[in-house]
Amino acid sequence: MLDYIIMGMVLEDELTGYDIKKEVEGSIGNFYKANYGRLYPALSKLTDQGFLTMKEEMQGKRLKKYYKTTELGKQAFLEWLAAPVDSNASGEFHLAQIFFYGELPKELRDQRLREYEALLRKTLQQLEQIESTLPSENLSDKDYFGISTLYYGFQQVHSTLHWLEHIREQTPFSQFLNKNHK
Repeated sequence: MLDYIIMGMVLEDELTGYDIKKEVEGSIGNFYKANYGRLYPALSKLTDQGFLTMKEEMQGKRLKKYYKTTELGKQAFLEWLAAPVDSNASGEFHLAQIFFYGELPKELRDQRLREYEALLRKTLQQLEQIESTLPSENLSDKDYFGISTLYYGFQQVHSTLHWLEHIREQTPFSQFLNKNHK
């Protein structure tokens, strides 16, 4: 996933590794962390594979390396972005894709969002099936906390479905925030 995030971050602008990390922290950093120990090897690999270009510039006494996505990299990035939702992938993977959905044509973006919604509804059905087999009274502490994580899952899925509804409709953020934080 990091490779695609990097290619997306430098799709339009030339950035240094430091700048890429700052962009990630300032945008998708609430659900994805990029550390330098993984970032710089990924930049090197992507450059070697022809997905990124790298140019060096002296700034003062420092040599800075600037990266930008090549046409080959852009093609690989857009293929990843346009790919159907992977039911085995984590929520962070889906969020990383959705973060860049502005690069997709509206019809494809809407289709992928509906697919993600269908995946979440299936997950909700699975959680409901599990819930139907669980005791509801006289729970031990072990059972209580185990079942509590199931209800956390319910809350997460419901919240994500609500969020998807808003982004599919492109609800203005002020309306979204006002509804959800009162």
